[in-house]
Amino acid sequence: MIPKITECMLPLLQYMSDKEIHSAEECREYISRVFNLSNDDKALLKSKDRVGWAKWNLEQIGMLETVSRGRYRITEDGLKFLRVTPPTKERPFKEYGY
Repeated sequence: MIPKITECMLPLLQYMSDKEIHSAEECREYISRVFNLSNDDKALLKSKDRVGWAKWNLEQIGMLETVSRGRYRITEDGLKFLRVTPPTKERPFKEYGY
């Protein structure tokens, strides 16, 4: 079973915390590893674009930015959020409506 969009958000933000620019494909591969997805589930994750929507949600609240088409990086707000939010917090983005 593939993760929900909101379930992808924190792992994606954590992956981006290295401050490097990452491609959409790198992000999908990372989420696939985190959730230990089968090849069929990886294909479904891509077709449903769950990681893309998670990235979009994080952009809307100022935690990620698009550098160029299909290439993203974390913002200072995203880094700050990770510093103050426990990684085990249930629904860490609840205050943002997610």
